[in-house]
Amino acid sequence: MTATLRAPAHLNPKWTVIGVVGWLVTTVLCFGIVAYALGPMLANNDQRAALSVLQERMAQAQGAARTLLGAAPVTKPPEFGAPAAVLEIPKLEVQQVVLEGVEPGDTMSGPGHVPGTSGPGQPGNSAVVGRYSGYGAPFSRLSELSRGDKLVVATTQGKSVYTVTDTAARDLDEDRDYGRTENDRLTLVTSGSWWPGSASSATVVTAVLDGKPFRPTPQNGRADAQDGRTGDPSGWARLVLAFGGFAVVAVGATVLYRRWRSVSTYVLTTPALLALAVLAASAVWRLLPAWA
Repeated sequence: MTATLRAPAHLNPKWTVIGVVGWLVTTVLCFGIVAYALGPMLANNDQRAALSVLQERMAQAQGAARTLLGAAPVTKPPEFGAPAAVLEIPKLEVQQVVLEGVEPGDTMSGPGHVPGTSGPGQPGNSAVVGRYSGYGAPFSRLSELSRGDKLVVATTQGKSVYTVTDTAARDLDEDRDYGRTENDRLTLVTSGSWWPGSASSATVVTAVLDGKPFRPTPQNGRADAQDGRTGDPSGWARLVLAFGGFAVVAVGATVLYRRWRSVSTYVLTTPALLALAVLAASAVWRLLPAWA
């Protein structure tokens, strides 16, 4: 059976505008789906993989500590994106693997350790940034913590317990929140607003270490972009690529629809358009602050 061809027809500007608006609305819907439905599933998968890697490293460290020579000293800072610790917040029933780095690509998989601050469980101020709304929103309830609540951190060095001393809603102060401190503390940071584009208002939880810290290890230096309030500029290239492909497929779909069977056209082009809309939505999330 051969396809029935239609006579070529001129494009109707009205329907073209309706089609463009319709797919823009679809992209906005995909933006929500990516962040609040697909995102949490992807984050959970990344968390499971990171936990498996970290547990293996913990087992290796414990085995090395039992030998006569003991564990070899750490000489290199952690790789960006690598699991750094397990953070447990008993009051909120939260358990998350903390990754190294706080760029949007890092915090899509879980809370990120701020480079340039102390390692979790080590002397000084260790800062961790997590998302407030998207990709599982691990830090969405930080504001519920109060003085006296406990935080638990586990690394290859062992387990550390912190006691919350302050929970504040204010603008982020890099020198105060990420700088050096006289005591050993853990600072948890997330956005203070439901609006994904917010880059000023923050929820900051400060907790002091109970007992002695572990030996310090080399840490990465921190750039201005590693504070949780900035997006990833590489998202623009992804966005241009997505909308370029979107335009090509949309034009092709319009031409096919006017020359071929409409059902066949939908079957061929709709999956590609939806995939490109999801890609565009993912790129937009990369452009937003990492704590969104």
